[in-house]
Amino acid sequence: MKNILKFLLETEKLKKMPRTGWRLMGIKNPETIAEHSFRVAILSWALAKIKKIDTKRAIKIALFHDLCEVYAGDMTPFGYYLQLPKNKKEKKAVLMRWVRLSQKEKIKRAKKKFEKEKRSLMKLIRDLSPWTKRDIFSAWIDYEKRISKEGRFVKQVDRIETLIQSIEYFGTKKEIGGTSWWEGTEEIVEDPLLLEFLGAIQQRFYHKKRDKKDKLPNVLDFVLKIGKLKKIQRRCWTIRKVKNPETIASHAFFLSLMAFLVNSEKKLKINEERMLKMALTSFLPTVYSSQRTPYDYLLRNKSESEKEKILKRWFRLSRKEKKERFLREYRREKKALEKLTSDLPLYLRSEIIRLWEEFKTKSSPEGYFLGQMEVLVVLLQALQYWERNKKFPIETFWEWAFESSDNPVNFEFMDICKKKFYK
Repeated sequence: MKNILKFLLETEKLKKMPRTGWRLMGIKNPETIAEHSFRVAILSWALAKIKKIDTKRAIKIALFHDLCEVYAGDMTPFGYYLQLPKNKKEKKAVLMRWVRLSQKEKIKRAKKKFEKEKRSLMKLIRDLSPWTKRDIFSAWIDYEKRISKEGRFVKQVDRIETLIQSIEYFGTKKEIGGTSWWEGTEEIVEDPLLLEFLGAIQQRFYHKKRDKKDKLPNVLDFVLKIGKLKKIQRRCWTIRKVKNPETIASHAFFLSLMAFLVNSEKKLKINEERMLKMALTSFLPTVYSSQRTPYDYLLRNKSESEKEKILKRWFRLSRKEKKERFLREYRREKKALEKLTSDLPLYLRSEIIRLWEEFKTKSSPEGYFLGQMEVLVVLLQALQYWERNKKFPIETFWEWAFESSDNPVNFEFMDICKKKFYK
């Protein structure tokens, strides 16, 4: 368990690490590596399903493709400029153009980038078991070298997700949005399905057209909606005044990693594909359904000092109250998820809703397991916030974690956390 905790504490950095290109462009509070990886994973899942390639492999490649950036950082092509102009307008004009290099220079820089990122990844995974290391490295090298059809596919999807994000940030006007992201995307995308998806992006943003009968425009619409999760902060942290807390997207990404690691390291034989998909869908209703906590009605019309006292206590409900609250929240969130997925192909919509239901009701081995992993992910995040600010009410999270856990893996992980954070 020590190796799992160490890995998670390092990859936690990706939840706070902004993507370099957006920062250079002056975007305030840009998406993080974790948030980007979350949407790449969902987009890879949706399109791999249509392409009829190995969906599990595509999702794993998407989740792991940027893990190397924990130590290597986000090495954007814009970093190839030796010196950017200090004048904001001149700097922006340079960044609006796609980076052009000679073939020789491209190969040289790509090799240097690859070696740096490889060293970073090997450092990150060195304490994991041989089989987990092999799994992560295999997915990463597949992405980098485009070895399999899934590796080639996700490499292109990654660039497309970045293109979508650029349009969301800058719009479609050439003088504002620039052409660099389109050029960079068209340079790498060659898969017929993904070229068709680029056509759907052009129709949606540049011609304001959308064919609801076509799968791809509907997948695009779905992906645009879940992009909101990159900005929605987790309410359990905001009510406790945590500064710059994790978002829904970064939390779902981290839950996916946690579930994968524990399942792999402990050889639990949980269905990996269903587990990862379930982690990615677990908080999708938040696009339309506001987050709620048991504390919400207790905090109404209370002073700050009263709120602070309330949040220091673990809020307990009777069995009847728990059941009533669960059913109320379940119906509300399911309605939101049905709205979000309404235009998706039926097979994909049904799969997403079914997996979410299993997570909420813990009615399958994967749903139960992921519910237990959610406890550990929340506790670990709470401990990190407490480490930053000792006024954070950590005791309530320990109480909740012990009450919510009912398997040896959770208790072992909590014991390791105690030793780590209470030296």
